Amino acid sequence: MFELTYQQWALIADLYTPVLIISSVFLLISASPQLRICCVKAQLFCIALVYGSMMMDEWLSIWPSFSADYSTHTAIALVFVVHITLKGPRLGQVIAVISLLAYMQLMHHQGYHTYLDMISTLIYLLPMLLVTWSAFRKAD
Repeated sequence: MFELTYQQWALIADLYTPVLIISSVFLLISASPQLRICCVKAQLFCIALVYGSMMMDEWLSIWPSFSADYSTHTAIALVFVVHITLKGPRLGQVIAVISLLAYMQLMHHQGYHTYLDMISTLIYLLPMLLVTWSAFRKAD
């Protein structure tokens, strides 16, 4: 069995979000024009939620209050995983969820975040992202 260096694992971690973005773009390209517009709006709103939450945490120190850190890595990956799981084919949905779990393990292995950081970020954001997608689905 071969072992990867810290830098090689870091490169894999750095490539994860761009791969999710490319997958998400392919889903957008394959959608009808009306659905594409709806999905782009939902994606942009979800990304704004991620960064708005990050700013709110910076201002209010919510995650530090329980010795954790808001995981922007997890949050932005979650935006694209949610899109893929809601709009992608069944196999893509399964791969997206498994890849997010593997990415979280990789971030823990690399010392980027603790499990508490990542799981608390998921628990906080996932309901808002799902409600956002639901609202944009109803709008069209």
